[in-house]
Amino acid sequence: METMEWTKQSEDMLKSWTEAQKKMWEDSLKAMQGFGKSPSTAVWEKTVDTWNQTIQKVLDAQVESARGWAENVTTAKGTPQEIAEWAKQGQDMITRLTETQKQLWGNWFEFAKKLDASNMMNWTQDAQKFLQSWQETIQKAQTAQTEWLKTAGQASKKS
Repeated sequence: METMEWTKQSEDMLKSWTEAQKKMWEDSLKAMQGFGKSPSTAVWEKTVDTWNQTIQKVLDAQVESARGWAENVTTAKGTPQEIAEWAKQGQDMITRLTETQKQLWGNWFEFAKKLDASNMMNWTQDAQKFLQSWQETIQKAQTAQTEWLKTAGQASKKS
């Protein structure tokens, strides 16, 4: 595999992860705002659990994809040592980032489960500070990913 080809592939993969995370965030907010009818507590908790399981599966797949990508890069015939080390560093970074994402999502879902499903009209007041903080943290994670992509792109151009 040529250096530029797998660099482009890795950049595309990380961009799609960032876009997927942003879409999950936006869709979650839309879902929260779109409720017109209050579900029972049991239904609400089940819904939140289902969202949580879905997100956790996506994040697990993210780690597995990074592992597979790094393995392909490092075992490809003729891969320079520098590139193999870069791929391993990328895998480690994605794994750490994903663990942070899991914590963020887990905290969000725990918070969401505690919201009073029968009184959704007061959720704006109850959740405003939490959601603002959570959104700022997600933005920081996305910025870190973007910066890593820029660094990775610059490193590949030098190779």
